[in-house]
Amino acid sequence: MLEVKGLNVFRGATHVLKDVSFDLSMGNVAALIGANGAGKSTTLQTLSGLLRPRSGSAVMRDGEAVIDLASAAPERIVRAGLIHCPEGRQIFQSLTVAENLAMGAYARTDRSSIAASMGEVHELFPILKERASLAGGTLSGGEQMMLAIARALLAAPKLLLLDEPSLGLAPKFVDTIFEVIATLKARGVTILLVEQNAALALEIADRAYVMENGRIALAGTGQELIENDRVRRAYLGVVE
Repeated sequence: MLEVKGLNVFRGATHVLKDVSFDLSMGNVAALIGANGAGKSTTLQTLSGLLRPRSGSAVMRDGEAVIDLASAAPERIVRAGLIHCPEGRQIFQSLTVAENLAMGAYARTDRSSIAASMGEVHELFPILKERASLAGGTLSGGEQMMLAIARALLAAPKLLLLDEPSLGLAPKFVDTIFEVIATLKARGVTILLVEQNAALALEIADRAYVMENGRIALAGTGQELIENDRVRRAYLGVVE
């Protein structure tokens, strides 16, 4: 579904992504792990059209439909079904929870399917239904993360990019977020996950990639990387 080949991305004069290549099959979860500054968020921003690569390619395939993510406008990318849930939640603080969710469906026109999606996100996050009339900015950090993910789901993603969904959250909210990711995986949603909690990310991932200094340093199944000595020492806190 997603094919990334030889991607090179610069921020000003800084070469951030260096010949990055990886792929993601439909219905799978892929995890990108690595230290801060490794290039993980830059990768997601490039795929969603917020940054342009200097060279390389990134293509999303959905049946016979093919979209060139390296050149398409962000709006076209969203309408093609690639939805980016960014780091830091970035909800609309002054809008109500219900209004934030409605913004997620702005590109959709089928009212009955939107209503069905709303029911699904309320099932996943019951607290959002209870908080529907409250301003998004009044929610706790964990609730705001739930709102950000729910808003992304209202866009009916074919490929969902999640950037650090557990960052800064209390353990109970981290558990909730990963339970939801597991549910989405079971429903066949394709997910590219950037996550600082490497252990949780690798446990849920079908494929996993370690980014170091803007490059893919290691690749394998989630389980293979959990068992990799280098990954265990550097990212899982295992001391041997």
